[in-house]
Amino acid sequence: MNIINLLGVFFSVVLLLSQQVIADDANVEYKVKAGYLYNFTKFITWPEDRNETFNLCIVGEDPFGTLIDPIEQRTAFGRPIKLFRTNSLNKKQHCHILFLNGSIKDKLLIKGMLVIDDTPTSLTVGESEGFAAQGGMIGFVNRLGKIKLQINLKALQQSGLKISAKLLEVAELIDGKNND
Repeated sequence: MNIINLLGVFFSVVLLLSQQVIADDANVEYKVKAGYLYNFTKFITWPEDRNETFNLCIVGEDPFGTLIDPIEQRTAFGRPIKLFRTNSLNKKQHCHILFLNGSIKDKLLIKGMLVIDDTPTSLTVGESEGFAAQGGMIGFVNRLGKIKLQINLKALQQSGLKISAKLLEVAELIDGKNND
């Protein structure tokens, strides 16, 4: 085998390994985000409702895949957590936590509350750039390979949700757009 063939094999192996590292990074990122979504149930208080389940909805393309499925083995406020993956919500669907991946357009945000089919939802969480600044409640941002939180306190207050000071301590507070 000559040196050119050897270099070709070497670079092919390096390319394959780097793709695996990127895939592993994405898995870690979405495991962290799934953990945050669950832990929001411990640090945010929702108004009482009569739903039998605590609903977490993923709107748009699901970036979690099976990584988030174990959340349905947990409970929140004494109710089982139910996971919904959808491209739109119907009027009967109530989402306590609504996750919008980066492919969902920010034009859906109205006064800090997301409205789909005229149904207001509770906690809006997104990962698109500037999500919290554009009216979303909690935005995931990647800072030097670490997932951080940006919280739009104004949007949270307008929604009637109560957030723990402990969660605020680990987040960057964002001034959202004034939608009045």
